Amino acid sequence: MASIVIPPPPADSDGAELRARDVGRSPRQIAWQRFRRDRVGVAAACVVLFFLAVAALAPVISWLYGKDADTTYGLNEPGLLNTFGFPIGAGGGMSGEHWLGLEPSLGRDVFMQLVYGARTSLFIAFSVALITSTIGVVFGIVTGYLGGRVDALGVWIIDVVLALPGLMMLIALSVVVEDVFVGDEEEASTALRFVTVIVLFSLFGWVFQARLIRGQVLSLREREFVDAARMSGAGTWRIVRKELLPNLWSPILVVFSMAVPTIITAEAALAYLNIGITEPIPDWGRMVNRGAQVYLADPAYMLIPGGALLVMVLAFNLLGDAVRDALDPKGLR
Repeated sequence: MASIVIPPPPADSDGAELRARDVGRSPRQIAWQRFRRDRVGVAAACVVLFFLAVAALAPVISWLYGKDADTTYGLNEPGLLNTFGFPIGAGGGMSGEHWLGLEPSLGRDVFMQLVYGARTSLFIAFSVALITSTIGVVFGIVTGYLGGRVDALGVWIIDVVLALPGLMMLIALSVVVEDVFVGDEEEASTALRFVTVIVLFSLFGWVFQARLIRGQVLSLREREFVDAARMSGAGTWRIVRKELLPNLWSPILVVFSMAVPTIITAEAALAYLNIGITEPIPDWGRMVNRGAQVYLADPAYMLIPGGALLVMVLAFNLLGDAVRDALDPKGLR
C-alpha cells in the first residue's frame, strides 16, 4: 500500500527574506528599513514635515505672500466685505490677493491665520510633549527601578492625577492664573498665555508617559544584563544610563509621537472655548469656533481650519503608528 506523503507547510518566504536582509544591521538601521517600507508612514512623515516647515517659515511666507495675520484688510480696504461683515465673492472672498479668503467681520487674511495658527499649535504641542516626556521618563525610572515604598508612592501619585478631571481642571486653573497674574482691567500678555497653556497641559499630561516607562523599567530591572551590571559593581546611575535608557528609547519615542497630536487637539478644543490662547494670537481652534457661528453665510471659514486640523492630526497619528511598528522588534512588515 502506497504511503501518503504530507508535504510540509510552505515556508514564510517573505518573512525569511526580510529577516535575511536584517542580518548584520543595527537596531536603528532595521527600524529605518521597516519605516521606509511603510508607505503610509512615509506619506504621513512628508505631511508632518510640510506642516513643520510652514510653521518654522511663517515670517518668510508672510514676506513672500505680502500679507500678515493681524491686519484687518476687509475693514481697511472697501469692497472686500459686505454690509453684514461677510467677505464678498465665492469661497469666503478667495482671490489672487487673498488665496483662502477673508475672516468674517474683521477681514483678516485666512491663509496667514492658518500659517501662524499652525505655528501656535505645533509650538505648544512639541513643548508640552518634551516636558511631559522628560518628567514621565524620570518619574517612571525612579519609581520602577527603586521599587518598594518609592514605587508604591509613585503609583499613588499617578492614580491621584489620573483621577482628576483634566479638562475641567485646565479650564478652572487657566482662569485662576489670569486672575492672579493679570489685573481686572489688563490683558494677559502673549507670553503668559503660552506659558500658562504649556504648564497646565504638562501638569496633567506626564502621568501617561510615567506609567508606561515604569512598566518597562519593572520588566527590565529583572533581566540578566541588569543583574550582571549590579554584580560587576556598577552604581545606580550607571545602570540607568548604560543598561536601562538604551532599552527605553523606543517606547519614549513612540509615546512622544503619540502625545503631539493629542495635545494639538486638546489645545484647539480649549481655544474653541475661548480659553488659553485667545485674540489676537492666531489659532485654529478659535477659527473653527468663529466659523461655527457663521457657517451658514460663510462655510469656508469653518471648513478650511477644520480640514487643516484634521489633516495634521491624522498625519501625526499615522506617523506615530508607523514609528511604533518600525521600532517593534517582534513586528514584521
